[in-house]
Amino acid sequence: MLLFFALVCSLPSPAIGDDDWTGWRGSRGDGTASGSPPVEWSEERNVRWKADVPGFALSSPIVSGERVFVTTAVGTGTKRAGVVSEAFREPYELEEQEFLVLAFERASGKELWRKKVNQAMPHEPTHPTNSYATPTPVTDGTRVYCSFGSFGLFALDLAGNLVWQVDLGDMTNNGHGEGSSPILHAGHVIVLWGHWGASFLVALDAASGQERWRSPLPAGNNCSTPIVVHLESGDQIVVAGMQTSAFDPSSGKKLWSFGDAQTRGNTAMASPVAISELVLVPGIDRNDLRALVVLDEGEPAEVLWEKRSSDNIPSLLAYEQRLYFLKGDSGQLTVLDAATGEVEYGPERLSGVIEVWASPVIAGGRLYVVGRDGKVEVLATTPEVRTLAVNELADEFAASPAVAGKELFLRGRERLYCIAEPAPK
Repeated sequence: MLLFFALVCSLPSPAIGDDDWTGWRGSRGDGTASGSPPVEWSEERNVRWKADVPGFALSSPIVSGERVFVTTAVGTGTKRAGVVSEAFREPYELEEQEFLVLAFERASGKELWRKKVNQAMPHEPTHPTNSYATPTPVTDGTRVYCSFGSFGLFALDLAGNLVWQVDLGDMTNNGHGEGSSPILHAGHVIVLWGHWGASFLVALDAASGQERWRSPLPAGNNCSTPIVVHLESGDQIVVAGMQTSAFDPSSGKKLWSFGDAQTRGNTAMASPVAISELVLVPGIDRNDLRALVVLDEGEPAEVLWEKRSSDNIPSLLAYEQRLYFLKGDSGQLTVLDAATGEVEYGPERLSGVIEVWASPVIAGGRLYVVGRDGKVEVLATTPEVRTLAVNELADEFAASPAVAGKELFLRGRERLYCIAEPAPK
């Protein structure tokens, strides 16, 4: 254990590329970036461009080279009544959806192409505040992989041509909806399929879409996204939830699990983060936020510390051996020492942000917290946590932001924004 503390305290944060934000929570999957977007902006200042996006989605934008990609679902107007059942005791209505992938020119916001990958009537409703296009796409710079959950997984080339598609079936989430994003590892697209039915983690060949392995998981609605933990003995794919489990990414073999399987109707939404072999798992259904030490050779993870929290939608954020998290969906921030769990800041209510669904990001050493009402609070992280600016745009934000170099991309209810200093003339 002493060796672990030495590693945590001595290892610098691995560098990531400034120019790409390749999937959910960025190229490292942890919400941190080495770029440096603006601190201040408004509708009249430091908005390089904004582009209308049709439909409704909570998926985040991703950035690869000179393109920005988003997914969305657009209602067609065709509707039908749902079936009242044990899960849906009140009458409800479903609307057919078109599932779209859009590409924008990074420099100008010009729409380059849009591709309809599916059109279908949902088999069950999603939560009124959720969407039918909540998973964030991921790219390897050659193809863009877009999950619409029950409505299909699709691989497109950068010109918008369909390369392959896979149907994994229909999820049963009793009206809460879906949200887990695909990740990439060693040429595989890895998808968490967590619902109130046969649940699993599956790896598909990125080039062909052929299934390479599938590992069962306990039933339970899980909208969180897996992470890759790097160890000397090899990588592990960690899936958080009521029960946290790790898998060998080459074979799908379960390496260890921690906690009881989910038996209630609560949904895992916030994603975990990792610092070296330390995995920080958000609390679910009033369970504690946990720091787990992942051991080599498939040994069970050990609890380093536990802390009472109220995690919900925004995911955890780890940066320079500190853990940042928001209480519930509020603008109440706490900062912990990741190795000890000791509180370094907060819980403190932020000055400009009240309700938060987007997961925060850190770029240029600054913390960006995106509120639902269009406000974004930017905070310094050192030598002390303090507010630098509160910015506001004329939109609503529930999707998590993306950072690429000196640009911040915000996906609103109606528009996609590129926040950046004016381009030099």
